[in-house]
Amino acid sequence: MPSKKATLTLAISIVALSLLMACGSNSGTTTGGQKGYTNSNLKGTYTFLALGSEAPSSNQYEVGGVLVADGNGAITGGEQTYSNTVGAHADNLTGTYSIGTNGLGTITLQTGDTGIGVNGVETLSVVILSPSSGLISQFDTSATSSGTLDLQTSTAMPTGGYAFSVLAARVPANTVLAFGGVFNIDTPGSISGAGSVSDLAQAGANAMDSTLSGSVSAPDSMGKVTVQLTAGFTGAAINFDGYITSATRMQLVENDAFATSGGTAYGQGTATGSYTTPASFTGPYVFGFNGFNFIGYGTYAGVVASDGAGNLSSGLIDQEQGAAVISDSLTGTYANDGAGSGRIQTVTNFGSHGAGPTMIFYLAGTGNPIPVLQVDATARSAGTAYVQSSGTPSFSGAYGIGYSTATLFAGQGDVNGVITATGGSFSGTANENVGFAPATSQSISGGLTADSMGRFTGTVSTNGTSSPCAFYFIDSTHAILIQTDGNQATWGNIVQQAAP
Repeated sequence: MPSKKATLTLAISIVALSLLMACGSNSGTTTGGQKGYTNSNLKGTYTFLALGSEAPSSNQYEVGGVLVADGNGAITGGEQTYSNTVGAHADNLTGTYSIGTNGLGTITLQTGDTGIGVNGVETLSVVILSPSSGLISQFDTSATSSGTLDLQTSTAMPTGGYAFSVLAARVPANTVLAFGGVFNIDTPGSISGAGSVSDLAQAGANAMDSTLSGSVSAPDSMGKVTVQLTAGFTGAAINFDGYITSATRMQLVENDAFATSGGTAYGQGTATGSYTTPASFTGPYVFGFNGFNFIGYGTYAGVVASDGAGNLSSGLIDQEQGAAVISDSLTGTYANDGAGSGRIQTVTNFGSHGAGPTMIFYLAGTGNPIPVLQVDATARSAGTAYVQSSGTPSFSGAYGIGYSTATLFAGQGDVNGVITATGGSFSGTANENVGFAPATSQSISGGLTADSMGRFTGTVSTNGTSSPCAFYFIDSTHAILIQTDGNQATWGNIVQQAAP
């Protein structure tokens, strides 16, 4: 994805430490999570996407695609796009998998491409959350990452508006871009520009509220399309391979000569073009995003209430920018795009720390997550927001947990595990990839206490060493976590695990 000068960036997805939440040696534990999972709980065609960093450079990469699991431990087919700062690889897939009784397991993908993975073999750690979803992490010595696995329910040609936000990287430019917007497929295979919009956040020269047009190819047999975009801030094409998950969701991996980036596009469906008034953005929203600023890597999580009339109130936020931590209240204002694209631009203020992050929300269809872009002059990030449910969330039962952690100029580390929560505390088992040295069956534990607005505070401990965190609950099934002591940038998700 080119900038105005056709330059992009250094690797950053949420790029990490050689110590992950102060993890230690293999503990051999198998606690946490539901019981009774087998290979049969992973059966069908799934899309996947993971964002992370490669060995030995720690440069950014993304991998996304489709895999077919037979329910008996074999990956019988699939295809993927692997994108890094050198270029993109398109590969067919076969392989094997093994799911433990608690839903934590591994997937081994044979790509036949010796330029990626370990001689062409990629190993993923996976937590099965239900027959239709899971959390994944690349779990080998070639790379580490975090992402999701989702049952494919449609391969139909996408139509209507799709909201998205991505981080992008290119070497040797050593800059970071965040790119987002809405592309409206308003006639079959065509993005005319009507109802479409784009924004680019980059060092020193943001390009806001730009035009966006392009095309979408017909899906192949596994639901892969090519999304070709032309934004007003550049004359060059921005190409994504899109892997269709459902009628309103596709996984994007950039596939062009300029950059590496990836993210999820969420369909607006029948609401395309209807977001014409401030009332379209109403209610409390939990948000989380990560990126880069002039101090270092940054992570952000919070909650804020929108009144449907242009005002933001009752917000709380935790922000970590290169060891500088802010935990504060948040208020502000917002304005919607009168054309109805779903672009909502905010201006926020901390309660006691001055100006807050400038965020753009790209509204998606009812029930869909909302892509978010941070577009400050000194910081750019990408992430997701969710409508928060009413009432006080509970935290009890089995959950999957996945997070990444980073410090400046160090490699990424990732955790993928299962926990069981009771009485405000939790414990379980995780696979960790730290310094490109995967370790299985690590102990993970912690505890949390309710604050307000769905924010909880507490700790996460791996093998006995604790780090303070805040947890923002969307509802009782899903929370965003963020580390709050400034030692490293950590951001991830806790998602309820269903019984097998």
